[in-house]
Amino acid sequence: MPETIRPGIYPPLPTFFDEREELDLATFRQHMVRLSESNIAGYVVMGTNGEAVHLTNTERARLIEAAREAAGDNALILAGCGDQSTRATIAHCQQAARSGANFALILPPFYFKSRMDAHALITHYRLVADNSPLPILIYNMPANTAGLDLDAATICTLAEHPNIVGVKDSAGNMAKLAQIVASLVEVRFASSFGVFAGSAGYLLPALAVGAAGAVAALANIFPREVCRIQELFNAGQYEQARILQARLVPANTAVTATYGVPGLKAALELTVGFGGRPRLPLQPLTEQERTKLAEILSGVTNFDEQNL
Repeated sequence: MPETIRPGIYPPLPTFFDEREELDLATFRQHMVRLSESNIAGYVVMGTNGEAVHLTNTERARLIEAAREAAGDNALILAGCGDQSTRATIAHCQQAARSGANFALILPPFYFKSRMDAHALITHYRLVADNSPLPILIYNMPANTAGLDLDAATICTLAEHPNIVGVKDSAGNMAKLAQIVASLVEVRFASSFGVFAGSAGYLLPALAVGAAGAVAALANIFPREVCRIQELFNAGQYEQARILQARLVPANTAVTATYGVPGLKAALELTVGFGGRPRLPLQPLTEQERTKLAEILSGVTNFDEQNL
């Protein structure tokens, strides 16, 4: 049986670059060590925030190897392996396994979106799962896949495959997440298939409908606070969880929908002193944007949890 994905919070790690746009693995390892001091469940490499589309195959392997070295043998590492063809996706999964990843996170192919009906997508994911040495998680993110949004029926059908062990859903549709969880409970897959929110901005609502945690960009900046929402929820302290969730929403929006990857890296520079530039063609934030971002982040950094 494939490994089950454990519940909790998984930061999607940025990929750091030096002044010449080469991999900065020293900063990458430094960031992972910092995160390891919180209660995160594992790490995601080469997700959207990891600028996977900007990396060569050799760089992808080096990143996973560096992550495994920094995290140690027991940490969970999810590697982004999605590509536009089934063949290339399988090859990424095989490479990720050789480099030390535990799970493969798979975006749907979207370039030929008009032909990506349920049959094509189910065939794609099943073939990847059949041939991947790693258990796979479906990665649904319409904002980055030309609006392609996997529906609940497709996800639940794929959950029947023994090597498909979870989904990260970044669509923010709580009704769909609830439908997926309810359907999995009905067929007794709920304990072996993890449903994860794709953002800290709706972590608490996702937990309320049965999610196991989140893959959350904001956890790179505020890992303790994002993990704390789930801890409070699990302890039945719902009002305290609600207050903290509301406090995190503006910062989460800033480093996702508003400023994206450049915003995440700028937020790290503003809070912990390192972040660097994204790879071109992405541009760093302007000084005006950085000032606004710093103001938004202060709403979290100045928050005293003793007030909960």
